[in-house]
Amino acid sequence: MLVAPRCALRSSFKILGVVPAFIFVSSCSNEVVEWIDVPLSENTHYDVQPQYREDVVEIPLSANSDLEYMLDMGKGHSVAYQWEAIDLPDADSLLAEFHGHTIRTSDAPGDVMFYKQERSDASSGYLVAPFDGVHGWYFSNETDKDTKVLLSLSGFYEIPEGP
Repeated sequence: MLVAPRCALRSSFKILGVVPAFIFVSSCSNEVVEWIDVPLSENTHYDVQPQYREDVVEIPLSANSDLEYMLDMGKGHSVAYQWEAIDLPDADSLLAEFHGHTIRTSDAPGDVMFYKQERSDASSGYLVAPFDGVHGWYFSNETDKDTKVLLSLSGFYEIPEGP
């Protein structure tokens, strides 16, 4: 059990002359606060510094066709996403599967995990990659009209080079 003094960081807003400013004040009391030291669990902290990035990707999706759009991600890396199908006549006519899989290096089967499956014209969320591999979306346009998916990303991932 850890015992530590109780400290707080407070802020207040003041006008100094004509310039508004925030003033931060730290104060500690002599009150003793007890803490239970919780062991670090697996897959919580990583000693790597991946490159943070943000991208907006326009994905063309032809009528009555499907495709996968994948990201390379290391275990523990994260991505926030939001996508929207543009000019889709019916939201139920687009099948979207958000999934990830390991990279196969032999004749042995790889691992695949489905994070979200839906029929929709938009979705958003956040993923912490459970394993090294590729993670992304399978889109199936079940209409007679071409559409495009506008995908906004931010986080720690790489976009693989073309086909």
